[in-house]
Amino acid sequence: MFIKICGVRDPEIAAFAAQNGTHYIGMILTPGFRRSVTLARARKIAEAARKNGATPVGVFVAANSLIIESSCHYLGIDLVQAYQLSSEFPEHLKRIFINEPEASLRPDLDFLLMESKKAGSGERIDESSFSPPLTKPWFIAGGLNPENVKEIIMRYRPDGVDVSSGVEKDGTKNRELILQFIEGAKNSCLM
Repeated sequence: MFIKICGVRDPEIAAFAAQNGTHYIGMILTPGFRRSVTLARARKIAEAARKNGATPVGVFVAANSLIIESSCHYLGIDLVQAYQLSSEFPEHLKRIFINEPEASLRPDLDFLLMESKKAGSGERIDESSFSPPLTKPWFIAGGLNPENVKEIIMRYRPDGVDVSSGVEKDGTKNRELILQFIEGAKNSCLM
């Protein structure tokens, strides 16, 4: 079970999450969002993630390929989660496709991320109309937290889970909630 913590704004939290079993650390690189970070800050977060065994992920909203490519080059990352792309995606980068179950994925490189129609909002998937992709590697996101992650994994059997606000307290990533989330995700795989 892959675990991704998104919206990380601090290298110490990136290191802590990675040391405790998080596989992917997401950094919001488009300015103007509550969890956005500067490229200089993202570079420190990416280094902390890599040094402690996690893969850093650049998260972009409505960015063009030049911004994505130059940011990834500066950060030394090659995995991107992109919403509302404004131009063709650079093919040499790995990609997490959001709510695109028909996307053509490159084996062992790309993933799907399935979440609510209001992507990035933290809202839970509409379970009355959701059907999980069965033949592609995918993450589930939206409304996940330490209390429900085990149930969601058992119900949908994703390859990974992605959380942001569900491991925050007063708008800040919380170490105890991160540990509880990781433990819940890992324990679901034992059943």
